[in-house]
Amino acid sequence: MNLIVIGILFVLAFIMQYAFTLIQMKSFKVSYRNLRRKGRVVIGKKKGAYRAGAIVMMAIDDNNFVIDTEYMQGTTIFARFKKLDCLNGYNIEEIDLELCKEKGLSNSLKNSIVDGVTNFKKIMSGEEIEMPKSPLGKLADKVKTV
Repeated sequence: MNLIVIGILFVLAFIMQYAFTLIQMKSFKVSYRNLRRKGRVVIGKKKGAYRAGAIVMMAIDDNNFVIDTEYMQGTTIFARFKKLDCLNGYNIEEIDLELCKEKGLSNSLKNSIVDGVTNFKKIMSGEEIEMPKSPLGKLADKVKTV
């Protein structure tokens, strides 16, 4: 009897997580669409396993100046995108870790902004952005080498 209750609770938790993830993805799509209407969008991310991760999206104009910025930061599925006005008006190529420190941003937010700037510079120079391997992919690589 107890095993059935635990199984039902597990299934309900899985369904709730799936639903909240869909809501979070909708928030991402809406924010991206709004920024895309303003100009090109630069995206940076900092994953957080035990700390709050962050995703930053910056709309830039034809001269590479930041028009608008939004970010999502948190460890749970309840995180939503918020406005970040302190970078507006800066040239994307001039944004660095020192500027982010001056603005008093959190570590994960600073790192995601720097990641976005790095991605932008790589794309503009013709390089490709490497996708990091998933935990399962890393495990498969370790098994192959053994």
